[in-house]
Amino acid sequence: MLKRYRVGRASLREALRILEVHGLIVIRAGPGGGPMVAPVQSRDFARMTSLYAHLLTATYGDVLAARLVMEPVMARLAAERQEVDQLAQLQEFIVPPAAPIDDATYQRSAQNFHDVLSGLSGNPVLDFLGQALKDIYTHRFEHTVYPPEARGKIADDHAAIAETIVAGDAKRSELLMREHMLEFAAFYQASNPGVLDEVVDWR
Repeated sequence: MLKRYRVGRASLREALRILEVHGLIVIRAGPGGGPMVAPVQSRDFARMTSLYAHLLTATYGDVLAARLVMEPVMARLAAERQEVDQLAQLQEFIVPPAAPIDDATYQRSAQNFHDVLSGLSGNPVLDFLGQALKDIYTHRFEHTVYPPEARGKIADDHAAIAETIVAGDAKRSELLMREHMLEFAAFYQASNPGVLDEVVDWR
């Protein structure tokens, strides 16, 4: 690499360090190791986005408000596209599990619904940005979980949204997702008074 790019060892080391910090490469040690291209992950983009949000004094409420705009649009686009292979991913949410589940399992399942939806719009920029925004506020609210008595309503909401997307009802998919996200925002505001007014922390 030193010969190819005609740079000094210190410059190359610094360049690789910057790429590693941004999650674009990983440095593997040992024989056959060295810099390797890393898989693209939204959490790396979220880390940098959180820095710019912090410098803009954007709040977690601002991040959530952006998500309130984006998720309904992604639901509508998913219903319009009707990509069969991708829509199959929503089937698990149409019939939610009947048995009670622990907090961690519930949290993963609920987040997975939004993760799946974030990949169905057909627009990679929209999907990636939406996922990164979710990563930012999920990191801040990672210990906030819906109480057991409220989880049935959330599962029913996810099922209804999934059904309308699979059915290709774009208008209703967008409406139901907007209502769901508004309830989601209200819950987080009530559960974490004042937190939505906090400036996003660079992490």
